[in-house]
Amino acid sequence: MTTFRDSGARSAADAVGARRPAVIVITDLVVLAKHLRLLDAAEQRALRPLFVFGPETPGDALAAHRSDPEHPLSRLADEDVLHVADTSLDTLLRGVAPWLRDRPVRAVLNVGEVFVEAAGALAETLGLPGPGTHAARVCRNKLLQRLAAPALAPRWMLLDPARAAAVRDWDAFPAVLKPAGRMSSSGVRAVAGPDAVPPLLAGYGPDELLLLEERITGREFSVETLVRDGAVLWAGITAKDTNESGTSFFTETGHTSPAPHLTPAQERLLLDANAAFLRAVRFCTGMSHAEFRLTPGDRVVLMEAAARPPGDAITRLWRLATGMDLDAALLDLALGTRPPTAPPRRRARQVYLDHPRGLLADVTAEDVPVHWVSERGRWPDLPPVAEDAPPRVHTVMVSRHRGDLLGDQSDSQGRSVSVVLDGPLDADLDAVAHDAVRDVTIHAVHPSPAEPSEPSEEALR
Repeated sequence: MTTFRDSGARSAADAVGARRPAVIVITDLVVLAKHLRLLDAAEQRALRPLFVFGPETPGDALAAHRSDPEHPLSRLADEDVLHVADTSLDTLLRGVAPWLRDRPVRAVLNVGEVFVEAAGALAETLGLPGPGTHAARVCRNKLLQRLAAPALAPRWMLLDPARAAAVRDWDAFPAVLKPAGRMSSSGVRAVAGPDAVPPLLAGYGPDELLLLEERITGREFSVETLVRDGAVLWAGITAKDTNESGTSFFTETGHTSPAPHLTPAQERLLLDANAAFLRAVRFCTGMSHAEFRLTPGDRVVLMEAAARPPGDAITRLWRLATGMDLDAALLDLALGTRPPTAPPRRRARQVYLDHPRGLLADVTAEDVPVHWVSERGRWPDLPPVAEDAPPRVHTVMVSRHRGDLLGDQSDSQGRSVSVVLDGPLDADLDAVAHDAVRDVTIHAVHPSPAEPSEPSEEALR
């Protein structure tokens, strides 16, 4: 795994290319797969994109996509790609130092979670736009978020895994146990009473900060925001579905942008809470993603926040809903320029499917293309359609590989297949989504060490 590249002898053409203003994009392959429009956006702005890939990117997959002439990453020169072994600031600095020495870097853009802090520090040190080191640090730690915005926080207690007896001091059950520094709902568990907590503690690292929090009832939303120099340029509310009913998990199973069934007053409560949090953490420039619960009494409670673009297909949903190219907007913000914004004119939804247990063999759908986004290393483009176009299912996306073992959807990594659809703002997307899910079949085989397995008859529709 390469951690840095020294500049060597260059041809005249290489020297001209080296003087071309550059943007450093910091990411991992699974995240970049849905932000590949950044390459086009950089080229349209006469920028040379330089990519840093983190440790979650398999080296063989990166090499395969870069050698595929149909993949956008094949357009990158070897000296414009860096693959680092960890996400620390020191490792990032060692890697990018030759670029900073030899090339005029005009922007630093992070599009994943694990590099938020290091990228934020790098951008601020270079005097380039970014969320800021303080906002980046707070948005990587749920405990700091509770401390930064106490008026938005649920009731909480810090729990040391070595001090399970402290649970006896907590009197607000049912509750939620969550690690302060993880992402993708990893390690978040519902607990009914004090006796349910100690058996779970072995599943966390000895140095992890754990939060025991009151369980907030009510609908869940996220607010996506484009911010420039602390001013909110655009904000949108996304409704969320989870699998928390009947399980101890809180995995997101659907997103709808813009969120339906909110009164203007409820929308204002969510937008005001989001703005208050951004002020509290001194968020400067970039895209933020904050998740809230709205209780039946219209209390807004912060669940967690991120100083980066949202996960899953949410940026795609907002593109379908508004027509905005959010990848171009991300780059504009990183360059310090104001991106164009637009209100929603349609509503878009992503729905994750239940799946059978077993080894993933195939996914089929009726009259809708199936994209194996993890295997191909790229997402479908999903361009917006006319405002009055009828509801449409755009794609079925498979986020796992053939042969992966399908089991509990205990966090985001456990999901496998989703559909993306949109329609006019007044369309019945529930009916469209129901039909779309019905028309998808996930084929699984039962793993057997003795003999090859045949496709399972319990494949879900």
